[in-house]
Amino acid sequence: MTKKRVTKIDPKEKLSPYLSHQSSKKKKNSRTNTKISASLSKLHNERKSALFKRLGLIIGVSVIALLGLGYYISPLANVQSIQINGENDLPVKEVVKTTDIKASDKVVDYLFNKKSVSRKLSAKYSEIKNINVRVKGFNHLIIEIDEYPTKGYIKTSKGYRKILTQGKLGSQFIPWSKVYPDKPVFVGYNHEVSLKKILHLFNSLPPDFQDQIKLLSGNTRRKSQVIFLMKNGNVVIGNVSTLKSKIKYYNKIKTKVGKNTLIDLEVGAFSRPLTPNEKRAYGLI
Repeated sequence: MTKKRVTKIDPKEKLSPYLSHQSSKKKKNSRTNTKISASLSKLHNERKSALFKRLGLIIGVSVIALLGLGYYISPLANVQSIQINGENDLPVKEVVKTTDIKASDKVVDYLFNKKSVSRKLSAKYSEIKNINVRVKGFNHLIIEIDEYPTKGYIKTSKGYRKILTQGKLGSQFIPWSKVYPDKPVFVGYNHEVSLKKILHLFNSLPPDFQDQIKLLSGNTRRKSQVIFLMKNGNVVIGNVSTLKSKIKYYNKIKTKVGKNTLIDLEVGAFSRPLTPNEKRAYGLI
């Protein structure tokens, strides 16, 4: 009787691939769980950080708002002083009074409502082009005035008034000591119509000729006539309707004659020395 051959099988050997697979799977799951846990932890930290930032922002804004409100309702926000800045001849006390700003007013209100101040000042003072309002310290209000440029001056019985670039006259009567010598003076143009006509003519002349004019006289024999006293002592006579086209002859004649010469461009173009009486009449002697 033959014996059956018995084959010994090692269970571990048969199960090892399965066990290895299970072990690898467990390791993978463990790593996956670790990654998920790390991601969740990172997300949690980011959310917490964002929450703190929002909270900090809300607290910061609230604190600033409370401080601002506290300043606004406190006496520290009341106007304590007003300072007027700018190159102008306006009376400071009168300007401050015109603004209608009171000591009980809040400086912040005028920072956001400067148009109201500008309207009040511009309505009374034609010189004012625009203004700027700013605060120094906590409650010192500074009003910076920007005026229209001065084209010249007109002489009146009460003094001199500025002729502004937009054609209007300044609101103030100023003494001769405050008249800039580089600007021309208009004499004898007390009527608004005649002043507008001569201003139109003056503005149409070449800038280099304008700069040489010291005085424009409306005290002429004829309404169509215009007389210019030049800074070099010469006198130019012309016709309102033709002077612009004839002004080109002035420089040519000026180089050939001396000072205190009458240059007539009214009819033709010629020159002659001024008489003693003419010099006296034009204030040259």
